[in-house]
Amino acid sequence: MNKIRQILLIFLFAPSFLLAQQSQDGTVSLFTPVTEQASSVDFSGIDSYVLGLRTGRNITESELARFITQQSQTKIEKARAIFIWLAVNIAYDTNYRIYSKEDAIRQRRGVCQAYSELFRSLGELSGLEVVVISGDSKPITYQRPSDINRGGHAWNAVKLDDGRWALVDATWGAGYVNNKKFTRKLDDHWFDPAPEIFIFTHLPKEDNWQLLDRPVARDDFLRIPPLSPQLVAWGFNPEATLSYFINTGGASFPEQFSIDLDWNINMMPVSNELKVGNDYNFEFILPQDNEIALVYNNRNWVHFEKDGNRHSATFTPKSRGQAVLYIKKSNRKYDGIFKFNVRN
Repeated sequence: MNKIRQILLIFLFAPSFLLAQQSQDGTVSLFTPVTEQASSVDFSGIDSYVLGLRTGRNITESELARFITQQSQTKIEKARAIFIWLAVNIAYDTNYRIYSKEDAIRQRRGVCQAYSELFRSLGELSGLEVVVISGDSKPITYQRPSDINRGGHAWNAVKLDDGRWALVDATWGAGYVNNKKFTRKLDDHWFDPAPEIFIFTHLPKEDNWQLLDRPVARDDFLRIPPLSPQLVAWGFNPEATLSYFINTGGASFPEQFSIDLDWNINMMPVSNELKVGNDYNFEFILPQDNEIALVYNNRNWVHFEKDGNRHSATFTPKSRGQAVLYIKKSNRKYDGIFKFNVRN
Protein backbone atom coordinates (compact mmCIF):
# COMPACT_ATOMS: atom_id res chain seq x y z
CA MET A 1 0.00 0.00 0.00
CA ASN A 2 1.15 3.53 -0.73
CA LYS A 3 -0.80 4.88 2.20
CA ILE A 4 -2.51 3.50 5.26
CA ARG A 5 -6.13 2.51 4.84
CA GLN A 6 -7.91 4.69 7.35
CA ILE A 7 -10.93 2.48 7.77
CA LEU A 8 -10.79 -1.30 7.83
CA LEU A 9 -13.82 -3.06 6.41
CA ILE A 10 -15.42 -5.98 8.19
CA PHE A 11 -18.15 -7.90 6.44
CA LEU A 12 -21.40 -9.26 7.82
CA PHE A 13 -21.70 -12.88 6.72
CA ALA A 14 -25.16 -13.99 5.64
CA PRO A 15 -25.84 -17.76 5.79
CA SER A 16 -26.38 -17.84 2.02
CA PHE A 17 -22.68 -17.22 1.53
CA LEU A 18 -21.45 -20.15 3.59
CA LEU A 19 -21.56 -22.46 0.58
CA ALA A 20 -20.22 -21.03 -2.65
CA GLN A 21 -22.33 -21.41 -5.78
CA GLN A 22 -20.57 -21.80 -9.13
CA SER A 23 -22.45 -20.92 -12.30
CA GLN A 24 -21.92 -22.47 -15.72
CA ASP A 25 -19.88 -19.46 -16.86
CA GLY A 26 -17.29 -20.06 -14.15
CA THR A 27 -18.35 -17.10 -12.01
CA VAL A 28 -18.52 -17.96 -8.32
CA SER A 29 -20.69 -16.20 -5.73
CA LEU A 30 -17.99 -15.47 -3.19
CA PHE A 31 -18.72 -11.80 -2.75
CA THR A 32 -20.45 -9.77 -0.07
CA PRO A 33 -22.91 -7.18 -1.44
CA VAL A 34 -22.00 -3.59 -0.64
CA THR A 35 -25.26 -3.19 1.28
CA GLU A 36 -24.16 -5.89 3.75
CA GLN A 37 -20.83 -4.30 4.63
CA ALA A 38 -20.25 -2.36 7.82
CA SER A 39 -17.31 -0.15 8.70
CA SER A 40 -15.35 -1.01 11.83
CA VAL A 41 -12.85 0.92 13.93
CA ASP A 42 -11.35 4.07 12.44
CA PHE A 43 -7.65 3.77 13.19
CA SER A 44 -6.63 6.99 11.43
CA GLY A 45 -5.95 8.86 14.69
CA ILE A 46 -3.90 6.00 16.17
CA ASP A 47 -1.98 5.52 12.94
CA SER A 48 -1.20 9.22 12.61
CA TYR A 49 0.07 9.42 16.18
CA VAL A 50 2.33 6.37 15.87
CA LEU A 51 3.72 7.48 12.51
CA GLY A 52 4.75 10.75 14.12
CA LEU A 53 6.67 9.14 16.98
CA ARG A 54 10.44 9.50 17.17
CA THR A 55 12.10 7.07 19.57
CA GLY A 56 15.79 6.48 20.21
CA ARG A 57 17.37 3.07 19.87
CA ASN A 58 18.39 2.97 23.54
CA ILE A 59 14.80 3.24 24.77
CA THR A 60 13.61 0.53 27.15
CA GLU A 61 10.78 -1.78 26.19
CA SER A 62 8.52 -0.42 28.94
CA GLU A 63 9.13 3.17 27.83
CA LEU A 64 8.54 2.20 24.22
CA ALA A 65 5.27 0.44 25.05
CA ARG A 66 4.05 3.50 26.97
CA PHE A 67 4.94 5.91 24.17
CA ILE A 68 3.36 3.75 21.46
CA THR A 69 0.04 3.14 23.21
CA GLN A 70 -0.53 6.31 25.24
CA GLN A 71 -3.17 7.55 22.75
CA SER A 72 -4.95 4.16 22.71
CA GLN A 73 -7.98 3.39 24.86
CA THR A 74 -9.11 -0.10 23.83
CA LYS A 75 -7.18 -3.32 23.39
CA ILE A 76 -7.60 -3.33 19.64
CA GLU A 77 -6.26 0.24 19.49
CA LYS A 78 -3.22 -0.76 21.54
CA ALA A 79 -2.60 -3.78 19.32
CA ARG A 80 -2.98 -1.61 16.23
CA ALA A 81 -0.51 0.98 17.56
CA ILE A 82 2.10 -1.68 18.26
CA PHE A 83 1.57 -3.28 14.84
CA ILE A 84 2.03 0.05 13.05
CA TRP A 85 5.16 0.94 15.04
CA LEU A 86 6.77 -2.42 14.29
CA ALA A 87 5.81 -2.32 10.61
CA VAL A 88 7.29 1.12 9.99
CA ASN A 89 10.31 0.97 12.32
CA ILE A 90 11.65 -2.58 12.08
CA ALA A 91 13.15 -3.72 8.76
CA TYR A 92 13.36 -7.39 7.88
CA ASP A 93 16.84 -8.81 8.42
CA THR A 94 17.75 -10.48 5.13
CA ASN A 95 20.97 -11.74 6.71
CA TYR A 96 18.91 -13.81 9.18
CA ARG A 97 21.01 -12.87 12.18
CA ILE A 98 18.71 -10.83 14.46
CA TYR A 99 16.26 -13.02 16.35
CA SER A 100 15.93 -11.27 19.73
CA LYS A 101 13.53 -8.46 20.53
CA GLU A 102 16.29 -6.53 22.31
CA ASP A 103 18.52 -6.51 19.22
CA ALA A 104 15.52 -5.64 17.04
CA ILE A 105 14.90 -2.45 19.07
CA ARG A 106 18.58 -1.42 19.00
CA GLN A 107 19.28 -2.25 15.38
CA ARG A 108 15.75 -1.73 14.04
CA ARG A 109 16.03 -4.97 12.10
CA GLY A 110 15.01 -8.56 12.72
CA VAL A 111 13.50 -11.77 11.39
CA CYS A 112 9.94 -12.88 12.04
CA GLN A 113 10.85 -14.28 15.47
CA ALA A 114 12.11 -10.85 16.53
CA TYR A 115 8.96 -9.12 15.24
CA SER A 116 6.61 -11.55 17.00
CA GLU A 117 8.57 -11.63 20.27
CA LEU A 118 8.70 -7.83 20.35
CA PHE A 119 4.98 -7.58 19.57
CA ARG A 120 4.26 -9.91 22.49
CA SER A 121 6.54 -8.03 24.87
CA LEU A 122 5.17 -4.59 24.00
CA GLY A 123 1.63 -5.96 24.13
CA GLU A 124 2.06 -7.52 27.57
CA LEU A 125 3.65 -4.32 28.88
CA SER A 126 0.52 -2.53 27.62
CA GLY A 127 -1.85 -4.90 29.41
CA LEU A 128 -2.62 -7.19 26.50
CA GLU A 129 -2.74 -10.98 26.39
CA VAL A 130 -0.55 -12.00 23.46
CA VAL A 131 0.82 -15.28 22.15
CA VAL A 132 3.53 -16.06 19.61
CA ILE A 133 2.38 -18.57 16.99
CA SER A 134 4.78 -20.63 14.89
CA GLY A 135 4.05 -22.57 11.74
CA ASP A 136 4.44 -22.68 8.00
CA SER A 137 3.80 -19.86 5.57
CA LYS A 138 3.63 -19.71 1.81
CA PRO A 139 4.34 -16.66 -0.35
CA ILE A 140 1.83 -15.10 -2.73
CA THR A 141 4.01 -16.58 -5.51
CA TYR A 142 3.46 -20.11 -4.12
CA GLN A 143 3.00 -22.82 -6.74
CA ARG A 144 4.14 -26.08 -5.13
CA PRO A 145 4.92 -27.47 -1.63
CA SER A 146 8.65 -26.87 -2.15
CA ASP A 147 7.86 -23.13 -2.08
CA ILE A 148 6.89 -23.33 1.60
CA ASN A 149 9.06 -21.24 3.91
CA ARG A 150 11.43 -23.98 5.06
CA GLY A 151 12.70 -22.01 8.03
CA GLY A 152 9.21 -21.66 9.45
CA HIS A 153 7.42 -18.48 10.33
CA ALA A 154 6.16 -16.72 13.46
CA TRP A 155 3.27 -14.33 14.04
CA ASN A 156 0.92 -13.32 16.88
CA ALA A 157 -2.57 -13.51 18.27
CA VAL A 158 -3.90 -10.90 20.70
CA LYS A 159 -7.02 -11.09 22.86
CA LEU A 160 -9.39 -8.14 22.49
CA ASP A 161 -11.91 -6.55 24.85
CA ASP A 162 -14.77 -8.74 23.63
CA GLY A 163 -12.76 -11.92 24.18
CA ARG A 164 -12.07 -12.44 20.49
CA TRP A 165 -8.56 -13.34 19.38
CA ALA A 166 -7.14 -11.27 16.52
CA LEU A 167 -4.33 -12.50 14.30
CA VAL A 168 -1.40 -10.17 13.58
CA ASP A 169 1.62 -10.57 11.29
CA ALA A 170 3.78 -7.48 11.71
CA THR A 171 6.57 -9.04 9.62
CA TRP A 172 4.42 -9.26 6.50
CA GLY A 173 2.86 -5.92 7.37
CA ALA A 174 6.27 -4.25 7.17
CA GLY A 175 7.03 -5.07 3.53
CA TYR A 176 8.43 -7.87 1.41
CA VAL A 177 11.69 -9.52 0.38
CA ASN A 178 12.63 -10.01 -3.26
CA ASN A 179 16.02 -11.34 -4.35
CA LYS A 180 17.28 -11.03 -0.76
CA LYS A 181 16.40 -7.33 -0.69
CA PHE A 182 13.83 -5.98 1.76
CA THR A 183 11.39 -3.38 0.47
CA ARG A 184 9.47 -1.48 3.14
CA LYS A 185 5.80 -1.27 2.24
CA LEU A 186 3.24 -0.96 5.00
CA ASP A 187 0.38 -3.40 4.45
CA ASP A 188 -2.20 -3.16 7.22
CA HIS A 189 -4.28 -6.02 5.81
CA TRP A 190 -2.09 -8.27 7.97
CA PHE A 191 -3.55 -6.66 11.09
CA ASP A 192 -6.63 -8.59 12.28
CA PRO A 193 -7.33 -10.40 8.98
CA ALA A 194 -10.23 -12.82 8.74
CA PRO A 195 -8.97 -16.26 9.90
CA GLU A 196 -10.73 -17.83 6.89
CA ILE A 197 -8.40 -15.90 4.56
CA PHE A 198 -5.30 -15.92 6.79
CA ILE A 199 -5.25 -19.74 6.58
CA PHE A 200 -4.53 -19.52 2.84
CA THR A 201 -0.99 -18.35 3.68
CA HIS A 202 -0.39 -19.23 7.36
CA LEU A 203 -0.65 -22.72 8.88
CA PRO A 204 0.06 -22.80 12.63
CA LYS A 205 1.58 -25.90 14.24
CA GLU A 206 -1.35 -26.01 16.66
CA ASP A 207 -4.74 -26.28 14.95
CA ASN A 208 -6.54 -24.21 17.59
CA TRP A 209 -4.63 -21.10 16.46
CA GLN A 210 -6.26 -21.30 13.05
CA LEU A 211 -9.23 -19.77 14.94
CA LEU A 212 -11.58 -21.76 12.71
CA ASP A 213 -14.52 -23.94 13.76
CA ARG A 214 -13.24 -26.63 11.38
CA PRO A 215 -9.44 -26.57 11.10
CA VAL A 216 -7.89 -26.90 7.67
CA ALA A 217 -5.77 -30.01 7.13
CA ARG A 218 -2.17 -29.62 5.98
CA ASP A 219 -2.87 -31.36 2.66
CA ASP A 220 -5.63 -28.82 1.97
CA PHE A 221 -3.35 -25.96 2.96
CA LEU A 222 -0.77 -27.15 0.43
CA ARG A 223 -3.23 -27.27 -2.47
CA ILE A 224 -5.28 -24.11 -1.95
CA PRO A 225 -3.89 -20.91 -3.52
CA PRO A 226 -2.16 -18.21 -1.44
CA LEU A 227 -4.74 -15.45 -1.10
CA SER A 228 -4.13 -12.00 0.37
CA PRO A 229 -6.39 -10.53 3.09
CA GLN A 230 -6.60 -7.50 0.78
CA LEU A 231 -9.27 -9.48 -1.12
CA VAL A 232 -11.64 -9.15 1.85
CA ALA A 233 -11.47 -5.36 1.63
CA TRP A 234 -12.33 -5.75 -2.07
CA GLY A 235 -15.49 -7.76 -1.41
CA PHE A 236 -14.50 -11.43 -1.08
CA ASN A 237 -16.54 -13.14 1.62
CA PRO A 238 -14.02 -15.02 3.82
CA GLU A 239 -16.23 -17.96 4.79
CA ALA A 240 -17.55 -18.54 1.28
CA THR A 241 -14.07 -18.25 -0.23
CA LEU A 242 -12.59 -20.83 2.13
CA SER A 243 -15.57 -23.15 1.60
CA TYR A 244 -15.21 -22.94 -2.17
CA PHE A 245 -11.50 -23.72 -2.36
CA ILE A 246 -11.64 -26.49 0.24
CA ASN A 247 -14.77 -28.21 -1.08
CA THR A 248 -14.14 -27.92 -4.82
CA GLY A 249 -10.43 -28.66 -4.76
CA GLY A 250 -9.79 -25.38 -6.55
CA ALA A 251 -6.06 -24.75 -6.63
CA SER A 252 -5.76 -21.83 -9.01
CA PHE A 253 -6.53 -18.15 -8.64
CA PRO A 254 -5.92 -15.21 -10.98
CA GLU A 255 -2.47 -13.72 -10.63
CA GLN A 256 -2.94 -10.72 -8.35
CA PHE A 257 -0.98 -7.49 -8.51
CA SER A 258 -0.72 -5.51 -5.28
CA ILE A 259 -2.44 -2.15 -5.64
CA ASP A 260 -3.96 0.30 -3.18
CA LEU A 261 -7.52 0.41 -4.46
CA ASP A 262 -10.84 1.46 -2.95
CA TRP A 263 -13.38 -0.62 -4.84
CA ASN A 264 -15.75 -3.56 -4.43
CA ILE A 265 -15.98 -6.76 -6.44
CA ASN A 266 -19.52 -8.00 -6.99
CA MET A 267 -18.70 -10.67 -9.56
CA MET A 268 -15.70 -12.14 -11.40
CA PRO A 269 -14.16 -15.54 -12.24
CA VAL A 270 -11.95 -16.86 -9.44
CA SER A 271 -10.00 -19.38 -11.50
CA ASN A 272 -6.68 -18.55 -13.10
CA GLU A 273 -7.68 -20.47 -16.23
CA LEU A 274 -10.59 -19.45 -18.45
CA LYS A 275 -11.87 -21.53 -21.37
CA VAL A 276 -12.30 -20.45 -24.96
CA GLY A 277 -15.97 -19.95 -25.83
CA ASN A 278 -17.27 -19.58 -22.27
CA ASP A 279 -18.96 -16.42 -21.04
CA TYR A 280 -17.46 -14.77 -17.95
CA ASN A 281 -19.25 -12.04 -16.03
CA PHE A 282 -17.53 -9.14 -14.28
CA GLU A 283 -19.11 -6.49 -12.07
CA PHE A 284 -17.34 -3.89 -9.92
CA ILE A 285 -18.22 -0.86 -7.83
CA LEU A 286 -15.64 1.88 -8.48
CA PRO A 287 -15.08 5.45 -7.27
CA GLN A 288 -16.58 7.94 -9.70
CA ASP A 289 -13.22 9.07 -11.12
CA ASN A 290 -11.92 5.53 -11.81
CA GLU A 291 -12.10 3.50 -15.01
CA ILE A 292 -11.67 -0.23 -15.62
CA ALA A 293 -10.71 -2.29 -18.64
CA LEU A 294 -10.10 -5.93 -19.57
CA VAL A 295 -7.37 -6.27 -22.20
CA TYR A 296 -7.10 -9.55 -24.10
CA ASN A 297 -3.78 -10.56 -25.70
CA ASN A 298 -2.45 -6.99 -25.36
CA ARG A 299 -4.68 -5.65 -28.12
CA ASN A 300 -8.38 -6.47 -27.65
CA TRP A 301 -10.29 -4.33 -25.18
CA VAL A 302 -13.47 -5.52 -23.47
CA HIS A 303 -15.69 -2.52 -22.82
CA PHE A 304 -17.60 -2.22 -19.54
CA GLU A 305 -21.12 -0.84 -19.27
CA LYS A 306 -21.33 1.91 -16.67
CA ASP A 307 -24.33 2.60 -14.46
CA GLY A 308 -23.31 5.24 -11.93
CA ASN A 309 -20.30 3.75 -10.16
CA ARG A 310 -21.24 0.19 -11.19
CA HIS A 311 -19.17 -1.27 -14.06
CA SER A 312 -20.11 -4.59 -15.69
CA ALA A 313 -19.07 -6.66 -18.70
CA THR A 314 -19.26 -10.16 -20.16
CA PHE A 315 -16.04 -11.59 -21.60
CA THR A 316 -16.15 -14.43 -24.15
CA PRO A 317 -12.59 -15.36 -25.19
CA LYS A 318 -12.28 -16.55 -28.80
CA SER A 319 -8.74 -17.94 -28.66
CA ARG A 320 -5.95 -18.87 -26.30
CA GLY A 321 -3.95 -16.15 -24.57
CA GLN A 322 -3.99 -13.88 -21.57
CA ALA A 323 -6.52 -11.39 -20.23
CA VAL A 324 -5.50 -8.66 -17.79
CA LEU A 325 -7.88 -6.55 -15.75
CA TYR A 326 -6.70 -2.95 -15.44
CA ILE A 327 -7.82 -0.01 -13.30
CA LYS A 328 -7.21 3.67 -13.98
CA LYS A 329 -7.40 5.89 -10.91
CA SER A 330 -8.33 9.51 -11.66
CA ASN A 331 -6.26 10.49 -14.72
CA ARG A 332 -3.32 8.22 -14.01
CA LYS A 333 -2.06 5.31 -16.09
CA TYR A 334 -3.71 1.92 -16.04
CA ASP A 335 -2.48 -0.49 -13.34
CA GLY A 336 -2.94 -4.25 -13.59
CA ILE A 337 -5.04 -5.98 -10.91
CA PHE A 338 -5.68 -9.57 -12.05
CA LYS A 339 -4.31 -11.70 -14.89
CA PHE A 340 -6.11 -14.72 -16.37
CA ASN A 341 -4.85 -17.43 -18.73
CA VAL A 342 -7.20 -18.58 -21.50
CA ARG A 343 -7.05 -22.22 -22.58
CA ASN A 344 -9.00 -24.40 -25.04
